[in-house]
Amino acid sequence: MTIKSPPITGPIPQQKDAFLPLPTQRRDVFKILFLSMIAFGLLVGAAFPPLVKIYFHDTHATSISFSLMCLAAGITVGVANYILFSLVVSKELRFLVEGMTQVNKQIRAALFSRQAHDGSYEIEVKSNDMIGEVTQAFNTMSQTVEQRFSHEAGFRDIISHLSANVDLDKTSDIILNYFIDATCITSGLLYGKIEDEMLLLSSHDVDTNDKLPRKLETWQGIIYDAVVSGKIHTINTEASGFDWISITTPFGTLRPKSIRIIPLIADKSTVGLLIGSCGHSDKPEKEQLATLETYSSYMAPYLQNALLHNKIQEMASYDALTHVLNRRFGIVRLEEEFSTAMRYNSDLSTIMLDIDKFKLVNDTYGHEAGDMVLKNVASSISLNLRNEEVICRYGGEEFLIILPMANLNKASLVAERIRLIVEQQTSYYKDTIILVTVSLGVSSISSLITQNKNDLINAADTALYHAKHMGRNQVAVFRNNEAVLLPRES
Repeated sequence: MTIKSPPITGPIPQQKDAFLPLPTQRRDVFKILFLSMIAFGLLVGAAFPPLVKIYFHDTHATSISFSLMCLAAGITVGVANYILFSLVVSKELRFLVEGMTQVNKQIRAALFSRQAHDGSYEIEVKSNDMIGEVTQAFNTMSQTVEQRFSHEAGFRDIISHLSANVDLDKTSDIILNYFIDATCITSGLLYGKIEDEMLLLSSHDVDTNDKLPRKLETWQGIIYDAVVSGKIHTINTEASGFDWISITTPFGTLRPKSIRIIPLIADKSTVGLLIGSCGHSDKPEKEQLATLETYSSYMAPYLQNALLHNKIQEMASYDALTHVLNRRFGIVRLEEEFSTAMRYNSDLSTIMLDIDKFKLVNDTYGHEAGDMVLKNVASSISLNLRNEEVICRYGGEEFLIILPMANLNKASLVAERIRLIVEQQTSYYKDTIILVTVSLGVSSISSLITQNKNDLINAADTALYHAKHMGRNQVAVFRNNEAVLLPRES
């Protein structure tokens, strides 16, 4: 699934048309200040003579010459105040304007280049007055813009990684680490919905011990509420029983007092759950939740995409009838295990298995009965293998079993155990009991003269042919460049 922006079909609007208000008549503050100071000087000059006459009883105070002199003095003081204001305040304002202009250029450059700016969008605060407050307010706004650019740059980087990657493990790690880098989450777990089960995909700074569930029960409790409602839940770990979340540190094991359960919703369905503990954050609770909701909505489609790709891969890698690996992916696993064995000088064994007289089952009971036998045999073998051991349907009624780090003797024991399990297995088809046996051939890297994966398969196939030739329901091993039949256990 690729997320694309809608195409632009019309002209791109100019930024000034979108953001600036309609032009209005602007005031000239300095002109108003100049006229106000002149008016104030005239007012003082006009009021001074009568005051002098009243307080000093001087009849010359109201003379025309003295009144004109006072008016001239008032005008002179007004002009002088205006000039002083212009020299002092204008200089500070000019510094502020030039600083704002420079910051604006930097912001526009960063905006259109879509690259993070290395410098700082700030102006030096030089005064402890209203101009200083305006400068500080501008710096605060610039810091907010800078943080926004930083978040966007980081978000674009994350999106580019997610867009170029569909591997479920990598996608899960990227999403969880991004939450930890960009939000209040400091440690957590990411679960994804696979086959209607919420399975653990990724963890960060959380102990992955036996208490940590690999699968969440989503049918009741807080987990159910989060999945159904799609809302973030903040819960107390002690009161809710989430005591399986622990963090081992040099100072001992810590358990967060509270955690958040964050649903990741895509196409109106919860595709994942992020369970994390929040560290200290200066953001208010409401802002924290808004941030988590925003990022979860961004990340959810990419998790859904990876889950879908994983499902398609599994469908392509597994045999539709027996639900074990198909031949193509079985050979891929063999190549991987062979390379590991060569790198670490360890052993590797294979078992070729064939259902005896399988054609007779199809001819006697029909292909539906034959399919049932194939499924039962594959299922019983899968249930009796270790996690690291692999079975694939090699073709028809033939299966290949890969046993990493197993020598010839150990692989022979596994083969004989499988032979007995199948021999004792009963299949029922329409009230008819069907019994089958298998023949097996075993080979190991350490028993081969030349060491490559094709020789490993060919040697096991040679041993299988020998087991069938010697009466079927047998195990044969390839040793010393020949196939040798093993005695059967009763």
